[in-house]
Amino acid sequence: MKKSLLVLALLFSLATFSQSPVDKSFPPEELFALGSYYYPEQWDSSQWERDLKKMSEMGIKFTHFAEFAWAMMEPEEGKYDFEWLDRAVSLAEKYGLKVIMCTPTPTPPAWLSKKYPDILIQRDNGVSIQHGRRQHASWSSDRYRRYVENIVSRLAMRYGNHPAVIGWQIDNEPGHYGVVDYSENAQLKFRIWLQKKYGTIDKLNDTWGTSFWSETYQDFDQVRLPSQQEVPDKPNPHAMLDLNRFMADELAGFVNMQADILRQHINKDQWITTNLIPVFNPVDPVRIDHTDFLTYTRYLVTGHNQGIGSQGFRMGIPEDLGFSNDQFRNRVGKTFGVMELQPGQVNWGVYNPQPLPGAVRMWVYHVFAGGGKFVCNYRFR
Repeated sequence: MKKSLLVLALLFSLATFSQSPVDKSFPPEELFALGSYYYPEQWDSSQWERDLKKMSEMGIKFTHFAEFAWAMMEPEEGKYDFEWLDRAVSLAEKYGLKVIMCTPTPTPPAWLSKKYPDILIQRDNGVSIQHGRRQHASWSSDRYRRYVENIVSRLAMRYGNHPAVIGWQIDNEPGHYGVVDYSENAQLKFRIWLQKKYGTIDKLNDTWGTSFWSETYQDFDQVRLPSQQEVPDKPNPHAMLDLNRFMADELAGFVNMQADILRQHINKDQWITTNLIPVFNPVDPVRIDHTDFLTYTRYLVTGHNQGIGSQGFRMGIPEDLGFSNDQFRNRVGKTFGVMELQPGQVNWGVYNPQPLPGAVRMWVYHVFAGGGKFVCNYRFR
């Protein structure tokens, strides 16, 4: 009798599993797909066809465009140029490469930063982060979000039904490099966030324990983002905890907003994701819940003396990929992948050794063994 019940239970489990919804990611025949980043805007257009043809011949299934190309898409305010990107997508399609299209929001163009300096992040010493690298615009700036909405909408309307575009990546490694934004935009949004969370200033005072050292507030307008620069001792630990939660919510809101914009224009077969750095403030994957799934970034050989054995620094820490797989598996949707995996040495470490021969293949196998559905290396050139 017990044996019969066990058999029935197993059959029921298998039937239930077989009826589970299909992952909204890559088609079944490409569940172990390999891709590579390519930046057509960085190379002479005469080289694009050669490069994309070579990628296809190497067995690469998809490529990745445009997350740093806002200045090419909108060289002047209100003047748009997508013809170069049209050509790049057409060439990818010609050689059988699918395309992940990206929103260019980590890199606002110089004209935007110059015309509206209030969109910029501000450090706690009052210095604004200027144009010249990336991730210098504030998630808390309503003005910046309006410009983001515009460029994302135009991009989505242009490529939302293109047969070569299989999905969308929002931004790139959003996180502001861990820098806290102390701009007036962020200060205002923090107070609004606190008021929504606590309801009354008395509740905030009670939760933060502000009766100690006469820290008590009479109004939310008196509260500032906690900063070591502004106090002689360490900031209130309860305030610091809320700061981290606030930053995570601002980041998630920025990504979720773009996902909502994309869904207004793209077809149902195109998926939406973003790529995150594991275990990195202010990133909280749980809060980013409007995408179809999440991906992560991993660089395992970056010049640190880490790993096992005399050559461990050329292979990386063994548990890094396993931990990241576990962190991102089933956070949103039913799949995940690695959107950035180094194919060779980096150029930004203290020392930049080449990975040990076979290490990259080993990393890829670790991703697939951990449930990942694709790996994209950074980058082809």
